[in-house]
Order: sequence, then C-alpha cells, then structure tokens
Amino acid sequence: MDKEYFEFIKNAYSNGLCDEYRDEIRNCHEDREKLIKLALRQQSVPYIATKMREGIIHKDYLLKSYGEYLNGYVFDGADGLEGYKSSWYVDYDYANDLVVNVDVAHVSFTVGANVVVPKTKCPTIYISNRSKVHLIGDGYNSVRLYLFDVSEVTIEDIDEESIVNVYKYSNDCKVEKGKYCLGKVFEHKKELKL
Repeated sequence: MDKEYFEFIKNAYSNGLCDEYRDEIRNCHEDREKLIKLALRQQSVPYIATKMREGIIHKDYLLKSYGEYLNGYVFDGADGLEGYKSSWYVDYDYANDLVVNVDVAHVSFTVGANVVVPKTKCPTIYISNRSKVHLIGDGYNSVRLYLFDVSEVTIEDIDEESIVNVYKYSNDCKVEKGKYCLGKVFEHKKELKL
C-alpha cells in the first residue's frame, strides 16, 4: 500500500465512512481495477470528487498509479448491474473528443474537452475538480449532469428533442448555453451529502 493510498484510507476511516464501504475498500486493497470500479459507483463519485478537491487524492497520483483504468477504460457493473457501463476521465487530452458511450462518466481535472453524447444515449455525467468542458449531444438525448466545486460546462449543441438536467453541488459552478443549445436545460441546486 503506497503512502497516498494509505492517507486516503486513514482519512476515510476517521471521517465516518460507513462499515459497508470500509469492508469493500479492504477487499480491494491489492486490486487497482476493483478500487477504481468502486470509486465509479454513483454513490461514491461525490465522495471521491470531494476528496480530490480537498487534496487527499491528487491528479498526478491517479494518473501514475491508476492510469491504465482511466481515460477510456470501460467498467461493467460498477453499480452492481451487469451491462451498466462506467468510465473515469482524469486530465483528459482535449485534442480528442470525449465520447460518452457509457451509462456513467466522471470527468475530473479536464479543461477544454468536448464531451460528446452519441445519438439516443442518456448518460449520467459527473464534472469535478475545476473541469471546464463543452457538452455536445448528437440528438434525442436525456443527460443528467452533476457539477462540483468551480467546474464549468458550456452546453454547445443540443437539439430541440433533447433534455439536460444539471444538478449543481456548488454555488460556484457555472452553466452556459451556446448558440446551438436548442433543447431544454434545467438547473437544480443539490446538497452535497457525504
């Protein structure tokens, strides 16, 4: 167990992590793939996003220690449902579009990327840790978008048959609508409960 992981575990155990998650983390200590899969559960993402913002988990550490399971790696069944796909993008190379072909995506420390939702896909997307991205839908989309900290999203191109529900965990995150945002965009405030 490396030092940064040990510090994360120590912090988690001393700050009210439930017994179920403690047991699951204990069962994953030696399996990096299982740890990232656990971090991608929808009930885990707000906790992980917060620990990154607090500096408990660092971007460089994630890329160095878990890089093979980030930026395009697809997990099946992270939330316990086979066929339900998840991916985590950290400091994604914005020279290429980030195409969300999964049910759940977490985008962290990413500035400038186009997050593209393919036609008829209805994903849940978490945007955290000072990310600034552009959302583009290819049509007939229903997107749930969760924004953390000071992250920003510009909804560039959404057709009129599409809906984007944005849940803001912070008063400092921003949502802008681009010229071709023709669909319905609803913004909601959400309380962060860890």
